[in-house]
Amino acid sequence: MDATIGQVAKKAGVSKATVSRVLNDSKPVSKDTRLKVLEAIKELNFKPNPAARSLVSKKSRTIGVVVTDIANLFVSVLVKGIEEIAHSSGYNIFICNSHGSPEKEIDLLMMLKDKRVDGIIFLTSNLLKEHKSFFAISYLPAALVNVSCNQNRLIGIRIDNYRAAFDMTSYFLEKGYTRVGMIRGSLADQYTGRDRFVGYWDALDKHGIVYDEELVKTGSLETIDGYLATKLLLGKNAYPEALFVACDLMAFGAIKAIIDHGLRVPGDIEVAGFDDVPMASYYHPTLTTVRQPIEEMGRLASEKLIRLIEGDDIDRWEVVLPHKIIFRDSTAGKGRVEKPIV
Repeated sequence: MDATIGQVAKKAGVSKATVSRVLNDSKPVSKDTRLKVLEAIKELNFKPNPAARSLVSKKSRTIGVVVTDIANLFVSVLVKGIEEIAHSSGYNIFICNSHGSPEKEIDLLMMLKDKRVDGIIFLTSNLLKEHKSFFAISYLPAALVNVSCNQNRLIGIRIDNYRAAFDMTSYFLEKGYTRVGMIRGSLADQYTGRDRFVGYWDALDKHGIVYDEELVKTGSLETIDGYLATKLLLGKNAYPEALFVACDLMAFGAIKAIIDHGLRVPGDIEVAGFDDVPMASYYHPTLTTVRQPIEEMGRLASEKLIRLIEGDDIDRWEVVLPHKIIFRDSTAGKGRVEKPIV
């Protein structure tokens, strides 16, 4: 039979209220008394009831995590980082899939608020005024991943998507390619869609290359989108010499489409992706890609959110982490350049 708080109090020679203060760190307790209580807890193998503790502390010790799709490789790595810090800090996480629907995102945020989570980590493709309104009136501590917001008391964790896309496109152009295509995300998606596309466009402009809309297709960041978009590009009279793809999943589909068309990667077309998901180093050919520190983003979002929940000071509300180009076989067709562009 499990030990009770009363048995702990009796063994330590203190009141049940004192044991509760030690467990919840709610009021000052002398060092000697604290040690007696902790020794009694250890000897009796006492396990506090989480529900009872939450009633006292007014905290559920639960973090709600709203993501686009847990099956997505980027998301699963992100959640791994979130979970690592949360669990080591004594918090559970409650994962919700929005499937990219803004309406469902709002419903999930409201549901998490009703469930009395202590804070929310939110991954969305586009931060809308409805999202901002929710956070403004809910007063829930929150960390946003892959987007930024200058709204008060919202943590933002991301990379510079514009600069990363500019660097990746410039890599191809500085190798001498003039027909560099792109499979982009939806332009309704500010960061993975619009910012990465504008980075591509500006790199062309800086290198004196006229933008050609025939070399650009749009996908919804799934492998099949990369495959179908690339088939459309290859149906033209002159296919691209190099192809920058807005995420690794679409890049995998693009490579398959090129090979199915009877062409070689990188011999005929070089391909680069974005994210550096674990599969990128095992795919054939291995994929050159922009590395986002995905797991670190998750850990940092979780760490900062927990500090905010527990009333600690936040030194930086928005963190822009560095990116890096990881060179692999998919771009080794015309003299590999090992040094990333910075």
